[in-house]
Amino acid sequence: MAEIQPFRGLRYNPDRIRLQDVITEPYDRITPAMQDEYYRKNPYNIVRVILGKDEDPEHPEKDKYRRADVLLKKWQEDGVFVREKRRALYLYEQEFQSDGEQRKRLGLIARVKLEDFASKKVLPHEKTFPKHKEDRLRLLRATQTNTEQIFLLYSDGDKEAHQAISRALERIEAAADIRDEDGFRHCLWIVQDEKDISRIQQAMADKILIIADGHHRYETSLNYRAEMATKLGYSSGIEPWNYVMMTLFDLNDPGLVILPTYRLVKNLEKLDEEGLRSAFSDWFEISGVDWSGLDDRAGLAKVREIVSTNEHTFALFLSGLKKFLVLRLKNEEILDEEGDRSKSAEWKRLDVAILHFLIIDRLGRFTAKPFVQEESVSYIRRLEEGLEKVEAGEWQMIFLLKPCSLQQVRQVVEKGELMPHKSTDFFPKLKSGLVLCPLDE
Repeated sequence: MAEIQPFRGLRYNPDRIRLQDVITEPYDRITPAMQDEYYRKNPYNIVRVILGKDEDPEHPEKDKYRRADVLLKKWQEDGVFVREKRRALYLYEQEFQSDGEQRKRLGLIARVKLEDFASKKVLPHEKTFPKHKEDRLRLLRATQTNTEQIFLLYSDGDKEAHQAISRALERIEAAADIRDEDGFRHCLWIVQDEKDISRIQQAMADKILIIADGHHRYETSLNYRAEMATKLGYSSGIEPWNYVMMTLFDLNDPGLVILPTYRLVKNLEKLDEEGLRSAFSDWFEISGVDWSGLDDRAGLAKVREIVSTNEHTFALFLSGLKKFLVLRLKNEEILDEEGDRSKSAEWKRLDVAILHFLIIDRLGRFTAKPFVQEESVSYIRRLEEGLEKVEAGEWQMIFLLKPCSLQQVRQVVEKGELMPHKSTDFFPKLKSGLVLCPLDE
């Protein structure tokens, strides 16, 4: 079901550029401070393409999307970027640390046929937002290039894909082997042998793909495909915009790590411990864990362990309290009684879903004004940073939860359901700038 194709990748010239100086996090993980640092680090840093500044005094082109295209063309003319002479597949290995453990995972970078979600050949798992898709669409229109990776998963139960990839690796040397600012290792291999490519294509042909990261970029490519077909008045299905560059990982790869995304809340009135206990005691056993502040690492470690090791258990820190409140679900029958009846049992047992439909969705009782979640709830991946924001009064409280598992993602997605927004944070992210895919052939 997955149509895998090699492509002539566009890569930084190793004779001109130190790759570790020009790669970045994905565009949606780049903060203004990171953007400034990437700009400073190297004048050819890929950030100038994927997330250029609105105003760049170093360049005369004011429109950042057209500027990205100008830079890509100029860097190719100057030999900063080089185009692969032959079509290739690329293998991308990340080696990193998570929770004190050394891990690694191996992905396949390929050009893959775009499929509408209705085909069930490519499955999303999260909702998307229009404004992000419009931004990426403007960049794609301007550059006509897939400038970043989309992170997808597949099931390789028979290990056929693993064997084909391993066989290809035996005969090639790494084209890149670098460490990033976190000390994580990134290796890239180029597969150009036609027999190796054919074996990998055949092994991947029956795979159903699940989008892990990059929903906005995938839907952007679908929109661009439709736009080009309308513009030309036809589509044979083999034009380059019918494909998108992806990095594919086996669902059973032990190097796949999902981290939690914490929830920050504000705009509530009359919010105190007594009110919270009263509001949620019908469904949760509620207890407290003392915590004296950001220097109390032992207290924070204790509450994190409680959340991570207990079923359907959450913690919240409320500005002004000297403790965390721990909420532990009394029994799973509550989920079927209180949850959306249109949702599957698997969806209703996701901790992130429980947090929303039993707790966050009901916070409107603490304010006389309408509780608009788009304005009152935010998402943060670094817990310590979130706690700082609550203690500083920027937000009123933060919720801790454990991440969903890969098995849960698969169960929900294969039932045709979408998980709540920001349900997964795959770690680490795929670096941008390792290889680009021009849509010109």
